[in-house]
Formats: sequence, structure tokens, C-alpha cells
Amino acid sequence: MDLTSSTAVWWAIVVLFLTLLATKKISRARRMSCIDPQRTSQQLPPVVNGVALLRLLPTLLMEGLPSMVNDLYVKYGSVFTVSLFGLKVTLLIGPEVTVHFFQGLESDISHGNLLEFTVPMFGKAVGYGRDKATRIEQMRFHTEALKASGLRSHVHPMLQEVEVYAFFTSLL
Repeated sequence: MDLTSSTAVWWAIVVLFLTLLATKKISRARRMSCIDPQRTSQQLPPVVNGVALLRLLPTLLMEGLPSMVNDLYVKYGSVFTVSLFGLKVTLLIGPEVTVHFFQGLESDISHGNLLEFTVPMFGKAVGYGRDKATRIEQMRFHTEALKASGLRSHVHPMLQEVEVYAFFTSLL
């Protein structure tokens, strides 16, 4: 049987598609066998897939991300999962879900070592490049420096600097 190049391409696409479907089905079966039966009794949040996000693309481009997230909030409620390119992010929006952050376990709401990406920016002597005790002391120092009473002492010198700058720029 002599296959033309276009027929061969179509057969390759069909084989690739069938392989993709089989792989997805096997992956889903493995995932379902690993799920704890007690956790499945809870209702999972709705999942927003790529197709639904494509429908909201004009909203994203014209009105911005907050408007798009608001549309998803109106449609799916205060808790929903966005699935895009295999990555899943669950969003909790609105006052009804803030209780989770104030009463949730530290293991559930902790960001872990998420902020370690700041080490190359600020160096190993500041922030997350240091041990926890030093980092807490640095944060306390910054918090004290940014209190209203500390900032009040800087207002007068800053005001003088702005007035001098405005005076000299008006001469130019």
C-alpha cells in the first residue's frame, strides 16, 4: 500500500491523538487510585479550564485581570480552581473565605520558602538569606522604622529638599 505524504501525516496525527488519550486515561486512573477516600467525601471546587479562560480573553485584554477574576467569582463562586497548561491554582475570593486564613492551620496557609527568590536580589546578608532569628530581628527593625512616629521625624527634611529642588528647577 502506497501512502502519500499527506495521508502519512494524518495517520501520524491520529496515532498521536490516540496515544495522548490513552496516557491521560492511565494518568487519571493512577491519580484516582491514590486519592484518600475520606478527602473525596468533601466537595471539590469547580475547575475553570483553558477553554473557559479563552472565552474571558477579551475581558482580560479590554478590562484587565481584576475584572476577569471578578467575572469568574460571579460565575463560579468564592472558591474555584484555574487549570492552565497542567498547573492548577485554587483561588479563594471574598469575605466568606477569609475565615480560613485567620483560623487555618499554619501548614495549610504557609508560603514555605516561597520568598527565597529574593536572596539573589538583596544578597545573603538581608532577609531570607539569613537564619530565622536574624530575619525576624531585621523585620522588627524595619517595622519600627516605618511607624508613624519614626516617619514624622523625616517629613521636615524631605519637605525642605523638595522645596529646594522646586526652587532650582524653576530657575532653569
